[in-house]
Amino acid sequence: MMQNIVISAILFLSVIAQISFFPNFFSSGSIPDGALVIIIIWIARADFNSVFKWAVLGGLMLDIASFQPVGLNVFSFVTVAFIVNSLSKRFLVPQFAWKFFMLVIMIIIGTIINQIIIISLLKGFVYLNDLPWDGLIFFKWDLLLKPAYNLGIFAVLYGPLRKLDKIFAYQNNRVIIKR
Repeated sequence: MMQNIVISAILFLSVIAQISFFPNFFSSGSIPDGALVIIIIWIARADFNSVFKWAVLGGLMLDIASFQPVGLNVFSFVTVAFIVNSLSKRFLVPQFAWKFFMLVIMIIIGTIINQIIIISLLKGFVYLNDLPWDGLIFFKWDLLLKPAYNLGIFAVLYGPLRKLDKIFAYQNNRVIIKR
């Protein structure tokens, strides 16, 4: 129960930072995705079924906070989580240095896939609802900056999230002795 509360709070704080704090320091088209980076780190360390609910919750919180169509980020996060989980099962190795390098590659791939899905779905939403065209183009230079920003967020969050995983693993595996 405590683990669920802590993870929900971490996702909530990352969404709030992504919506209100990061736009002050980064250009408007390439704000780092803190929630996506957290989900990619967790999905690489755990199985898809245990992180699926966090991908849905993080996407839903981001949709509501950013006033986008509900389900846009949910679909994107779940798709990225599934792809990263498939890649991590095949390519993650036990050595720490290579594992970190593979996580960096997965952050880059996950960020690009997330951007492509969101832009494609937004274009479809604009087309189906006959809304005025707001200049959504498929490829922008921001698509190249966003993975770099997400790697910076990854470098900051990887250590604390790894420690938190160790704490949760210790709490889940401790033995209760009855007297």
